[in-house]
Amino acid sequence: LDLFVGGRLTPGNYPTPTRSYLLRNDGGRFTDITRGVAPELLEPGGMITDAAWLDFNGDGRLDLVTAGTWMPIQFYANDGVRLRNVTASMRLPRMRGWWYRLEVGDFDNDGLPDLVAGNLGLNHSYTTGERSRFGVYAADFRGNRTTDLIFTQEIDGTEYPFYGLALLGRDFDALSLRYPTFEAFAGASVQQIFGKARLREALHYQADTFASVWLRNNGDGTFRSIELPAVAQISPIRGIVVHDVDGDGNLDLLVAGNTYETEPNTPRADAGKGLWLRGDGRGSFTPVSPFESGFLAPLDVRNLALVNTPFGKVVLVANNGAALQAFTIGR
Repeated sequence: LDLFVGGRLTPGNYPTPTRSYLLRNDGGRFTDITRGVAPELLEPGGMITDAAWLDFNGDGRLDLVTAGTWMPIQFYANDGVRLRNVTASMRLPRMRGWWYRLEVGDFDNDGLPDLVAGNLGLNHSYTTGERSRFGVYAADFRGNRTTDLIFTQEIDGTEYPFYGLALLGRDFDALSLRYPTFEAFAGASVQQIFGKARLREALHYQADTFASVWLRNNGDGTFRSIELPAVAQISPIRGIVVHDVDGDGNLDLLVAGNTYETEPNTPRADAGKGLWLRGDGRGSFTPVSPFESGFLAPLDVRNLALVNTPFGKVVLVANNGAALQAFTIGR
């Protein structure tokens, strides 16, 4: 088996991404073939968090799909020689997000592999959308050889600082002199505050959606994005298990995730309790509450895994800073 290693970030320099690797297994020794086979993975355009292999175009070869932070879900078609980025031909809307997890399954029983993708969710202090995109500029704005982050909210085409004068003034002393009142600062754009020239040199990202979705395979080499039910959007989805939980012949989803590691001025995302989404085999999912399903994962969940044991199938819940949880699946 060969190996794909997704690159996330340059240590100590968030959100600067790093390259990914495609490694060929040469009898137990791995050779880096990325530059010759998949050169676009050298500059993935975001910080990769997960990937999946599936034949999304029906040519009999496994293709690669990646997801990550500040980036869209990206599709790489395998032509037998190279992996080519074909994301633009998927007919999907702009989907830059904070993607955590990718899983594969046939959710509408048409014989084609679909995808489900866990995102930040729609219950966070960070919000984004077509008319109000959340973004970030990263650069050494203060000249002290450290990376400064300026989070932004774009409103009607103009970007404003996400945080107010009181907070930004702690890092940028001159702001309180230039903007002696909160009213004066409130109407200033990021370009006015930090200067267009400095921002042009900065690393700049924006997000289009924070909704968790499933991607329907249309069978013609394209996909359609469909949001998961509203209750699945109340927290980040950082772990997904695809399985027919109730034995009705249709794939279901078990999802969980929270995010505790926020900076002091942002509330942590902790509304998630774990959720069973019962599939109907036609692409719709019905939420089943933890009280009915028995699946309760309310902690700082990092991932889920389905494993076979002598006692049957067990869902493992990996919690950050807490014990591993285990749930048996019964019928």
